[in-house]
Amino acid sequence: MKDFWGISSATERRLNRLGIHSIKELALSSVEMLWKEFGVLGEEIHQHANGIDYSRISDVYIPSSRSFGKSQILSRPYTNRKEVELLLLELLDDVCFRLRMHQVVAQTIQLSISYSKQTGGGFSRQKKMGRASNLSQDIFPYCLSILHTYDSGMPIRSIGISLSNIKQIFKGKQRA
Repeated sequence: MKDFWGISSATERRLNRLGIHSIKELALSSVEMLWKEFGVLGEEIHQHANGIDYSRISDVYIPSSRSFGKSQILSRPYTNRKEVELLLLELLDDVCFRLRMHQVVAQTIQLSISYSKQTGGGFSRQKKMGRASNLSQDIFPYCLSILHTYDSGMPIRSIGISLSNIKQIFKGKQRA
């Protein structure tokens, strides 16, 4: 039964304790009893066992949380921070281009840095901007602020940036 939607191993054990060992038995069970035992899930698995599904496939799923990002494992450990800043700007340009293609802006920046295997460690920090944007020139100063605040100066082997807190742009305006 656990291969059926909504039924985990634990749910299957609880159903078994109620004397329900098959989907057919589930379909013929009392909705009230299932509701008492499982709440709304009881009603949903009963409906599903009877072939009833009220979800609309035409409904577009819009995730509540969405982000755009890019990361890169570097070909060698980078110690020159000006080179790191240039790489960061290149990654950011790619991510901002994707934001513009989707007609969205982002307000939260996450920067992740991993140091070389010899030194180990790294950091991942985020910062919220005063206003959402999809332009590198608006976002890059925040990236630099994170980098300069948390970087220990060790050789960097990977770098990643993620932009989240996404808002859709409608006719020049933002909408959450």
